[in-house]
Amino acid sequence: MIGCTQPRRVAAMSVAKRVSEEMGVELGQECGYAIRFEDCTSENTRLKYMTDGILLRECLGDPDLDHSLNTDVLFGLLRDVIARRADLKLIVTSATMDSEKFANFFGGHTPCFTIPG
Repeated sequence: MIGCTQPRRVAAMSVAKRVSEEMGVELGQECGYAIRFEDCTSENTRLKYMTDGILLRECLGDPDLDHSLNTDVLFGLLRDVIARRADLKLIVTSATMDSEKFANFFGGHTPCFTIPG
């Protein structure tokens, strides 16, 4: 499964809906989303859009935890996991981030791409 975080619940839902339409599949099947109190996925889901809080809960295995620094904790956890698992690939996208800083944080051997727009 490919997990893609979105900063807001509405963004996770709308991007999942748009991508499922572009893929020509039913929302919740191959492409779905998970937000607090709503899981629109199935066993067939291969592309899952979610808030960072949902990803954090999945990483920690406790759906009742509530954290305020979700993204920072996630990046720390993912950096450790990526160092141990060569099969795991992480894609970080942002309109405002310093990509070189993030590349160095994740080990320095990370390709960076800039898409103007």
